[in-house]
Amino acid sequence: MANNCQNIGKSELNKENKLGNLEPICALVEGNVTLTGGRNYDSLTLIRGAIATACSNNSISGFAKMTEGLPSHTTCLKKLHGLNMEELTLNTPKMLLKAGKGILKKGQKYDFAIDITLIPYYGKKDKKNPKSPIVGGKRKASTNYFVGYLTFSVVNMDKHLILQVIPLFRDSTNLTAIKNCVDLIYGYGFKIKSLMLDREFYSAEIFSYLKESEIPHIVPVKKNSDELKRQLKGKKSKSFEYVINAKSKNKLKCKVKIVDRVIYMKGKKGKKGALHRAFVVYKINTSPQSISERYRHRFAIESTYVINNKFKVRTSTKDHVVRFFYYLIACIIQNFWVLTKWKRFAKIQRGPKVIYRDKFPLNHYLAIIFEESMTHFRILRIDEIAIS
Repeated sequence: MANNCQNIGKSELNKENKLGNLEPICALVEGNVTLTGGRNYDSLTLIRGAIATACSNNSISGFAKMTEGLPSHTTCLKKLHGLNMEELTLNTPKMLLKAGKGILKKGQKYDFAIDITLIPYYGKKDKKNPKSPIVGGKRKASTNYFVGYLTFSVVNMDKHLILQVIPLFRDSTNLTAIKNCVDLIYGYGFKIKSLMLDREFYSAEIFSYLKESEIPHIVPVKKNSDELKRQLKGKKSKSFEYVINAKSKNKLKCKVKIVDRVIYMKGKKGKKGALHRAFVVYKINTSPQSISERYRHRFAIESTYVINNKFKVRTSTKDHVVRFFYYLIACIIQNFWVLTKWKRFAKIQRGPKVIYRDKFPLNHYLAIIFEESMTHFRILRIDEIAIS
């Protein structure tokens, strides 16, 4: 029986080796995104080109000009501008889950995180349209306007999978996005060990929904009242109850439990004295130190933005649908990379799976995909493009 299992495992790996790393990504995107081809090329060529462009951190225009096998950059952009946003957003969670197929299991509990990333935007703004994809925010990179995405991920060790990406619009609300993500979790048959949110989700409305839905959560505290600032003093870690909007007549009130961890800096980062790290906590019964340490796993979702910036398609287009497609391609590649490590770089041992993370960095994976893509394209030689 054991030999049969080993043979099945080897046959699956051999099948994967024959397919390579590029083609499974292409097949997944082609099966869920409608892109029309042309007389001398098909949709798969455009998808391969987009993936190769992302892996080389290039632009479609730059990649098309330096290679043979891809239509002109004008043709590529014309086809990409025909993408349908409704189709993309509908199929996004399906593609992301399939890209990490086999890592997560139904009925299991996981730690989830939700966050918002804002990408600077310098084009025209339609300030009167509530459905505008250009959102405002704190000034960054010489602008107050951004293209925003809400990302939803599993942040358990070695299972850092992106499960959902939602493009933000001017009339988008954080509560609606959270409900979307929670429905997705239960729809997949997963359970919530904890839901970790950033300070921008700190509101009575959101806490009321999470409590009513019995969802364990951890959210950093916003010190926006004198009463709360007074409570978050002292030299010892503690927990206490606090009512958000207690003195407001119009706003929703919500009682929450706050866990305050006190850390003595002792000269670290040039700071001295006591530092208070406070979190709103629900249905997670651990010490203040454990809560603080557990919340550190949420920063795995922050790392996805840093990773995506290294290999996403470079663009200056004002078409938010094309921008979202490029961002989605980067997320899908990242999930496939996590899946490859899960399958091929795990210690052979009993008990929990342990991954050799340092053996297969992302740059190596991107280089392999790019090399496979160049069997379909060819770098133009100097004498083919020179004018003299």
